[in-house]
Amino acid sequence: MHSVSNIPVDGAVAADLSLMRRVAGGDKHAQRVLAHRLAARVKRISRRLLRNGADAEDASQLALIEILRSAGTYKDISSIERWADRITVRTSLRHAREQRRKPWHFGGFIDAETVGVAPEETPSGQSTPRSVEEYLDELPAARREVLVMKHTLGYTTEEIAELTQNPVGTIKDRLVAARKQLRKVITRDMRLGAHGQEKK
Repeated sequence: MHSVSNIPVDGAVAADLSLMRRVAGGDKHAQRVLAHRLAARVKRISRRLLRNGADAEDASQLALIEILRSAGTYKDISSIERWADRITVRTSLRHAREQRRKPWHFGGFIDAETVGVAPEETPSGQSTPRSVEEYLDELPAARREVLVMKHTLGYTTEEIAELTQNPVGTIKDRLVAARKQLRKVITRDMRLGAHGQEKK
């Protein structure tokens, strides 16, 4: 059996660890390097989570600050980017709750098929009568939250549970309930739209 201690550390991993140690030690140059490396990614995630542009900008700034402060907790079990994603999500969710606004945004990441609207339930080729954001606005915040993290950011159920500090069973229930609610209202609107077109 080979000892893992004999496996050489990958150069990129070693460089990342060195960078994070310097950031944690207060090295201003290292902090600027890390902030520049992650800024665009952090903003992109915040904007996907938060509808309001100003809120997203505030959340991304808060997330970058938290990333710099937390540098000492970084371990090489994941990339710096993936590690920073988790901090960005947590910070953005916390900011959204504090602001008490409509934060969740999917863009084009979800449609009728994603939430399980059966093809036979909708007219062929018909798009949803309203924008996805309008449908999502009808969901409770907790349900919107898990859908964003699952379908936009690609987190697993277990990761969502960890990030939101909820049991895995709770997350699964929220995902099922959110999809069911969206499926119900989208199907209803599509049927009503189809009937309206038939009467014309």
